[in-house]
Formats: sequence, C-alpha cells, structure tokens
Amino acid sequence: MYRPGVTRRFRPAPLGAVVLSVLAMATACGNDSAPSPSGPGSAHPTGAASDSRPATGPSPTGTSAEPSVPGATRAGTPRCTRSDLGLSLGRVSPGAGNLYAPLVFTNTGSGACTLRGFPGVTLLDGTGDRIGAPAQREGDILPAVVLASGDSAYAALHTVNEGVSDEPCREPADRVQAYPPGSTWALRADARGFTVCGGVFEVSAVRPGSGP
Repeated sequence: MYRPGVTRRFRPAPLGAVVLSVLAMATACGNDSAPSPSGPGSAHPTGAASDSRPATGPSPTGTSAEPSVPGATRAGTPRCTRSDLGLSLGRVSPGAGNLYAPLVFTNTGSGACTLRGFPGVTLLDGTGDRIGAPAQREGDILPAVVLASGDSAYAALHTVNEGVSDEPCREPADRVQAYPPGSTWALRADARGFTVCGGVFEVSAVRPGSGP
C-alpha cells in the first residue's frame, strides 16, 4: 500500500526471468516466418536432386570403335605365306647411275591374301652360299596390298652402276632368296645375274603390281 512520505524502491526483475522472456519471444517469431520441415513446400534433403540424374552418362565418342587397320580390306584377309606365293625377279632398269629390279611376289593360292612391309632379301651364288650382306630397307612402309588369286606385288631392289664408287662390285648372283614380309620361310628365284656394286644393296616395301 502506498504511504505518503515514504519513497518506494524499484526492484529489477531477476536476470533469469529476463533471459527466458527474450528466448520465448524469439521462438515465437521464428515459428511465424519459417514453414515446418515436414509440412508442404519443405526442401529435399541434400543430394536428393541427384536421384533424378541418370546413373551413367553417354559413352565417350569413339570408345566402342575398333582401331583402324592400314589397308581398307586388310581386316579378315590372311597374310600371304610362302605356300601362297611364287617369286620372280624382273628386268633391271637403269637410271642416273642407279639400277632397279622388281622382286615380284605372285599369289598362287586359291584365295586372297595380304602383303605389307619389307621382304628380307639375300643373293646366292651357284652353290647356295650368300653373297655379301642382305639388302637394307629403303623408304617408308606402305599400305597393305591385297592380292587376289593370280595378282602380284613387288619390292624394288636397288644398287648402282659399276664405277660409281671405289668399292668393288660383288660377284653376279645365281639366285635371289626372299622372305615375304612377316614370314620366316624363304622363297628362291633366278637372279638373272643381278650384281651389287658400290656397296649399295637396298629393298623397298611391297606395292601393288609386277613392276613400275
């Protein structure tokens, strides 16, 4: 009760009561502005959106394609072996101090086969002994040659005229021996007296036909 002449002292509310009151007001405001997580319009949990993407993407371009093979019809066509081939040496053609002779491989089999690369070539004397070192490879490897039955491919043998260099000529060859590209069995043919001079004896990769 108020009494005249008596001063009334103000007593602040306890600190704990003030804190509880502030928290209660903040909770009430938050409930008014934010929807309930379980109510309509609630967001998907993190990562849920990825469920709508396909499990795997498209394959990278070209991964299912087979590697290309030199020679359009090489795939599925067997390599020519010694049993499929006949061997012959064509005429020597001179040119600017150089000599070339086609070493011809002819498909004597009944089916098609392919040749690609360099043959291994040596010259033999009348007793079958080798004359000097084998031919060295000259030029680039060429696309595969598909030989139908009766078709031919050739590799060019190259040497130089006598006197082009101080190195003496070898003795004339009686026979030529050649390993078809990729084969470990050799063929032999008349060498027509082919003679290596000037220390130059080279062979090209096989190409279509029986000569230039």
